[in-house]
Formats: sequence, structure tokens, C-alpha cells
Amino acid sequence: MRAVINGKERELPEGATLAQAVKGEPYVEGDSIALIRPMDAQRKMTDEYLVKTPKGNFIIKLNKSKYAEAWKRLYHDVVDKNLRWQTSRLHAFGSFPTDFEKSRATSDYKRYDCFFALGGYDVRTTYIMIARMDMSEALGLQDSVFGRVTRGRYVLDKLEEGDIIEHIEPVVLRMTSQDAFTTTALSTPLEDGMVIETYVEVKLDERSPLCCEHFLVVVGDGSMPIDEKGFSYSASEANMDTDLAQEFNDVRHPDTVTVRHKGHQTGKIYFYNQTRQMNRAHNIVGRVTNGFNLVHLAPVKGKVLVHPDPPRIMTVGMAQAQAQSMLESLGKTQKRMGDVSDEAIIVEQEPEMTIHASKEEVIETLGVPKEKVYGITTDPKRSPWTVRYFRKITGLDHKPIGTMKVHFTFEGMPMITFEGQQRLAADLYPEKQTEGSLRGDVAITNMSRPQRGLVGIRLEDSPEFGPTGEEHHGANVLGRFVGDLKKFMKGIEEGDIVYIRELRPEEADEPKKVKKASTKKAKNAKEGSNGQ
Repeated sequence: MRAVINGKERELPEGATLAQAVKGEPYVEGDSIALIRPMDAQRKMTDEYLVKTPKGNFIIKLNKSKYAEAWKRLYHDVVDKNLRWQTSRLHAFGSFPTDFEKSRATSDYKRYDCFFALGGYDVRTTYIMIARMDMSEALGLQDSVFGRVTRGRYVLDKLEEGDIIEHIEPVVLRMTSQDAFTTTALSTPLEDGMVIETYVEVKLDERSPLCCEHFLVVVGDGSMPIDEKGFSYSASEANMDTDLAQEFNDVRHPDTVTVRHKGHQTGKIYFYNQTRQMNRAHNIVGRVTNGFNLVHLAPVKGKVLVHPDPPRIMTVGMAQAQAQSMLESLGKTQKRMGDVSDEAIIVEQEPEMTIHASKEEVIETLGVPKEKVYGITTDPKRSPWTVRYFRKITGLDHKPIGTMKVHFTFEGMPMITFEGQQRLAADLYPEKQTEGSLRGDVAITNMSRPQRGLVGIRLEDSPEFGPTGEEHHGANVLGRFVGDLKKFMKGIEEGDIVYIRELRPEEADEPKKVKKASTKKAKNAKEGSNGQ
């Protein structure tokens, strides 16, 4: 039994299952795998043909005439022919020989009609012509229209005499479940000649470095969810909480991958299977080089394995020695900064974005002692807005180690606070709140208070006030500081940068509860936003 697996032909035993076929191939258990039956889908062709030129692509939709059948036989002869001439009325590509029946009759043509015509009434010099306006002409053949340009019409205005037709291919219909399907069941029996795709490979476009980094963050764990399917695309909504910018955009061809960088659903990732016009809100981040069928056949709520090319170059969170090995495997040299010992933890990398780093021979890695990277627990289920805000202002939404800048501290204070971003905190709704704060509790002032967005760590137990000095309704619980607070506070000053990593709640010891203060005591000891 023969099968083609991720573009490689293999011989399998009769009665082989999918498990035998994918052995040794990139695959994550539970992700979708595409299986395409041989030739069935390829035989199902539309009456649409994609024409590639140096100025862009356009689509010809065939009619039902005898000349449309002739086009299907002859379109290979049109490839490599150039735009011989053009006028305000038509484009003429050719020439090539045919055996059409000549005629001196006049025919009617509408704008964007595609038709055959003869040069000098000689079938040895047949041309493909495209009408640029409605007209009636005697061009050697009668009623020879075979189709119309339906998409990519703007390309016609960009063509110049001498431009060649680089390629023509029929647009294949979307495959049905009888032709192709996806499964997660490795026990699925195979058929002879099946094509199997276990992963999607995307060649990144260096002209969109920021959006490429967003894409790399989304596929960082390998698997990417499919959240929406349209006629012309499959899309992932894995991370639509990001700030992006205008980069490279162009016509979206089949196999193009884009990221929406502004407007509704910023950060959404699209994989196209049909040509769509340029949209300024979409930056092109790459093209699919393997797994084209997989990404479009995978069901909504399914997942696919994605391999970006190049892979993400991110050393933050690694030990210096570990990063050296990784960078050397990519043919790059590490330049250690800060703590250069093998065990030091990397907290910053330059360049940070993969597209830029991929072009550099030397990557700088800033290390700090392991004990200088502090853990903070978070609880996304009970405080989703608070955790979202915390990740964004610290950089933990796109790298393993984030930063906080000390806002206010001095000896004897019952807390330490860190700078926030009031603009982002404008929608920081009240969420989980404490009835009393313990030493080590971490919270963020919510939108109800003037100092919204401020991050605080409690240094002393308090039944009345939270880690940012607010009464409990004014601050949302983020989690707990994990580590030795006494060492953490030693020598720390306003403006210092603190490196942090995010931990799960179970990674911190369960704190003891603080007794509630009496109502009278709470009133008399009111601290408010004065930071007591």
C-alpha cells in the first residue's frame, strides 16, 4: 500500500492504520489529521481558472460554450505567452495555433469578456483577448467568448505590453467528506494512495515582523485551535487581545496567512483557500507550505499542529547554558550579558522579535541570578480581567518572564506598589476581592478608584486594607508572591525593575485567613488610597 505523508511517499503494509502512517511524523495526540483520497478531489474542478501574471493574479469564470471546452484543452498553450498589445478597448495575449473555424461576422463583447480572436484571419495566430469595454468587432471568430474575468480585475489595469502569463491553473472545488476528511482516531484504516497531512507548516513573511511574532506566540505550544470557517478561509481566535501595527499587506491568495491588525477582532489569524482582495486591516504573515488541506478541513473547535518557519527564537526564561545550546543549533552565537554564569536565568533578549533575530549572527542574552526571578500566582478563572491586565503590562502575555517597575516604597511601609497603565485599567472591573489581606498577597487597584491599575504586594497582614492600600472593594486579588519577601525587599528602591514569572495557584502555600476587623475599628483605621 502506498501513501503520501506530509509530501513524502511511503510504502505501508496492506491494511495499515493511521497510527502506522504517522509514526515518526510531527504529530500531537488529539490534533486533527487530514486524509485525502487519491485523485477524487482533483477531478472535481470548477469552471474557474487562476491566471498568474507579474502584476498579480485574476480569475476567469468559464461559460458553457464550445469555446469554454476549447479553453480547457488549450490553456496550457497560453502559459508563457505575453501581452502582445493592448488598446483602450482590449488586451491581446498570444499567439498560438488552433483549428477554429474562421468567420468575418461581427460579435458583441462586454467589458471583462474573455474570448478567442485571430490575427489576420489566420488560425495559426490565435489570441486570447479580454475586453476593456463593451464593443462590437469582427475579429476572425464568431461568438468566441469563453468566460469573464470575475476577480482580480484591478490587475488588468496594471498590465503592460510584454508582461507574460506565468501560470494558469484550474481552481479546485472545496473537497467534500467523501473525498477528504480529518480525524483524531489513529485506528482509522487507510486506502491505497491516500495523502496524509499531520501538521501545517507556515513560511513566515519578514515584512510583518510584529504580526509574525504574534503568530509565533499563538502557536507557541504547537497546537492551534480552529475557531471559525468561512467559504474562503479558516481562522483562529486564540489571542485577540493584542496591540499590533500596519505592516505588509497585499492580495490574499490561496495559502496566504494573515493577521488582522486593527478593527474588530484584532489578532485573529486567517488561512485562505480562495483569492481575496487586499484589505488594509490584514497584514500578511506568511504562506502555507505544508498542510494546506489540513488547516481547511479541520473542524471548528478542532486543533491543528503548526510548525512556523523560522521557529520562534525566544531565550527568555532559559538558563544561559540552555540558551547557548539552542542558539548554536540555529547557527547563531550567544553574547551573554549581566550574570553570565551557566545557571543564570535570561530575562531579556536582543533582538527580541524572531524575524529580526533570525537575521542576526549574534544574540544578546541578559541573565540574572535564579533567585532574582520572583514568582506570582494568578487565578484566571476567578479574576480573568485582572490577570489579563497583569499579563499585558508585564509582558507575560508574550514571554515567560515579565517586568514590574517599583512605583512607591520606603522602610516601614506595609506594602510595596508597582507602576500600572491607567489607560488599560480603565476597564479593569471589580472582580475577586479579599476580606482581609495577608503578607504576600498581590492585588491590583480596579477601575473604581483614582489609582486604577496600580499593582501592590502586602508586606503586613491587614484586616481592612488590600495590597495597594485601598479598601477591599477597590482592589482585585491577583494572587500571591512566592518567595522570601524579606530578601525581596532588601535594598529595593523606587524605579527598580523586578523580574517575575507567572505561577499556578497550587504552586503557593495556602495562606492563613485574616480575621475581619470590627466595623468600629475599620472606620477608625481607614487607610483609603493613602498607602497605609
